[in-house]
Amino acid sequence: MVALTLPGIESFLVGECKALGVPLGRVGDGWVEVASGDAAQQVRGAGTLRALIDLIWRGPAESPPDRLPPAQRLWFEAQWINRGRETAEVRAAVVRAAGGPVEADLDGPPDLVAILDRGGVLHIGRARVWGCERRRPYRVALMARALNPALARAMVMASRAREGDLLCDPCCGSGTVLAERAMLGPCRLVGVDVDAGALDAASRTLSGWVAQGRVVARLCHGDARNLPLEPGEATAVATNLPFGHRMGTAADNAALYPALLREAARILRPRSRLVVLTSDRRHLRGGLRACGAALRPRSEVRVWLGGLEPTLGVYDRTDEPLA
Repeated sequence: MVALTLPGIESFLVGECKALGVPLGRVGDGWVEVASGDAAQQVRGAGTLRALIDLIWRGPAESPPDRLPPAQRLWFEAQWINRGRETAEVRAAVVRAAGGPVEADLDGPPDLVAILDRGGVLHIGRARVWGCERRRPYRVALMARALNPALARAMVMASRAREGDLLCDPCCGSGTVLAERAMLGPCRLVGVDVDAGALDAASRTLSGWVAQGRVVARLCHGDARNLPLEPGEATAVATNLPFGHRMGTAADNAALYPALLREAARILRPRSRLVVLTSDRRHLRGGLRACGAALRPRSEVRVWLGGLEPTLGVYDRTDEPLA
């Protein structure tokens, strides 16, 4: 049986599986082998999980099997498209072998799931747990370009979520990162965004937890370079920065990143963490240099996200003052 996630965040799925007591096998790009039996029910609690399948075949993408179990609904995803590989040809071969159509958006589980990973390995199996990120209970105000929940959960986990946190997202959008933190337990949340419509969506996203009294949320219409928090007040900052493609521009990022990261370092208490996601690695490095010794890199991993390969960066707030 194979648990699927976004390539690049396998270690977070491994950590969740271990915490849930799920026996593990091999780990690859975007997948983790788990034991059969009750694994499907156990792994349902993993927020970085995308799908769990009973493996029928795994092998080179160039030579899928000639025959697969018939499928009325077949779902295919190229998790990591390799240079020189015609993904459409792989898709067509799987469709012919399964004798079923490819469906992109499904309300229920498909009969078969086909995944092409970064190594050119094709995984084919029957869906056991399907589309977990699509069934998040807070998905009531989904906006275009909303962050994938599995990746948002990994970002929250990287921030070392603990009870009583004050987590700030300076570019909160519709609130996916904030919601993933709320799912993990009581906390205080601060979200800032320049888009009033996004803040309205974030308010609806968080409304259930706020009504239950599980979280205290403050959503502010404003600039990420001027956050409404005192120095050292936040225990974590996690945010999906503008990449400079669909949102913002590279020229904007050249000025935004240094100011935003310095502001994040200002509000973070020592020995807390900053977690960012961006594909604009050049300006991310420039922003980190602007913070001097106040932020120390802990880890940086490449993640597959909708054809892009952004970096998920984790940085420690040191005891050093901002220069």
